[in-house]
Amino acid sequence: MTKFELTRRDVLAGAVAAAVSTAFIPSVGQAANTTRKTLRVGMSGYPRTLDPVIATDTAIRRIMPQVFETLIAREQDASMALKPGLAERWERIDAQSLRVFLRKGVTFHDGSPLTGEDVAFSLGRAHLLGPGGSGATEALAFLDGLDHVEIVDPHTVLIRTKGPDALLEQRLASWGSEIVSKDAFTAAGSWEKWTVAPVGTGPYRFVSQKLDVNVVLASYDGYWGGRPGFDGIEYRIIPELAARVNGLLAGELDLVTDIPPDQFAQISNRGELEVAGGPVQNIRSLVFDRTDPVLKDPRVRRAMSLAIDRKLLIESLWNNMLPIPNGYQLPTYGSGYIEDFPTLAYDPEKAKSLLAEAGYNGEEITYRLLNNYYPNQVSGAQAMIEMWRDVGLNVRIQMMENSGQLKQKPVHAIFDTSNTALFLDHLGHPWREYGPNGAWAHLVGIWENEEYFALGSKLQGTVEPEKRRPIIRRMLEIINEVDPPSIILHVSGQYYGKRRDLHWLPGQTLDLNFGPSNPGLMRT
Repeated sequence: MTKFELTRRDVLAGAVAAAVSTAFIPSVGQAANTTRKTLRVGMSGYPRTLDPVIATDTAIRRIMPQVFETLIAREQDASMALKPGLAERWERIDAQSLRVFLRKGVTFHDGSPLTGEDVAFSLGRAHLLGPGGSGATEALAFLDGLDHVEIVDPHTVLIRTKGPDALLEQRLASWGSEIVSKDAFTAAGSWEKWTVAPVGTGPYRFVSQKLDVNVVLASYDGYWGGRPGFDGIEYRIIPELAARVNGLLAGELDLVTDIPPDQFAQISNRGELEVAGGPVQNIRSLVFDRTDPVLKDPRVRRAMSLAIDRKLLIESLWNNMLPIPNGYQLPTYGSGYIEDFPTLAYDPEKAKSLLAEAGYNGEEITYRLLNNYYPNQVSGAQAMIEMWRDVGLNVRIQMMENSGQLKQKPVHAIFDTSNTALFLDHLGHPWREYGPNGAWAHLVGIWENEEYFALGSKLQGTVEPEKRRPIIRRMLEIINEVDPPSIILHVSGQYYGKRRDLHWLPGQTLDLNFGPSNPGLMRT
């Protein structure tokens, strides 16, 4: 979702500079004479960057938690409660200030100590604005309210915001707020060199990456949270679902991502294997380019949404295992969840009426589609094509090779995306996509709505729940009914095939946590 991506030359340079050879990588099931093994993970996509502020693509988030950490962490269970991370504790000073006490004895992968200087740099503008200071980073969408970080002493900082912010603690536990090494970043000399050899405090350190082949990490045994459970992790990039599943069945992989329900039986029937996972704090949707001559009319966009029978999609593709949200929100938002907001409607007759009002006359709408980057993506697209045809919409699939092509300008199309709630509030979910600093308004430039922007700005400075709820309701109305930037499909499901003797538990987001804090690994 950004303009900054690794080049093939950058990746090769990072691999050459790796400090650890990966010529031989023992697996979980090999080398019985060793106490730890290397975990082999098969996943569908290659991470286009390895700095946490630039982007939050699924492939990136599979790796980030192993290398980088946030000041405040979250429990991995359904509560997603806040807990100490790199900060051992914190205290509110006022509505705009938080005093944070850093853990002592934490070191980066290069052996240097974590200090307030690293926190001030990581959460400062020089880092958050990204390559060239362009502001083309996803983290800026929800951390732009940070004003500055004051260093009280090496292990105490004051984090101040531009205005009242009731969600500051949640922001500091979210994607993009991970702490990086200031000295290592400076020594790298450029963003390009930094992102091919990043330095964090996490349980695993970066070793190498080979474009569209793999990313290799090694255990960081100086990790403050305890000795990691694996010697290392090799993420193997395997876009084809069948190849990932076959690799698991053949014993060549220990865990594979993005498993659809029609593969569950094949995996579970093997006694040494099992399926893990479930719904996560993520919403799948189709994004509109509002600058397109056809899609600029909100009635056409509304008609496309009303033509989709979501219940049928969930029944046929997901065995009724995933919920359909009532608007772009999740029940975990707490006081920010609008319980009585209308459910997503299926109304083909209303869709036909809207198309007639808009004067739509069969103009072609392009659907840019990846080959099952998401589970059941192609099957779902084919089903929706028929649903749209039934109401008179002429939608044509255009197959693309990678996510960068989806957003290549001019877009003039619809395409699939998913969005994880970085913190449990409207500001941590749809706003980070549709706000003025979000992916579609700022980074890609295919949607904007001034009323929505103004309401979001007001919401950021509103603390009282009873005052926030009417603002949130109107924001939901805008993106669901008035001027929809996307078609909401369903809550995402993340299912994994894995070895039964791998005592690892998935969490509530797209992150994969293979560190000693994983509840399953803690019990091993």
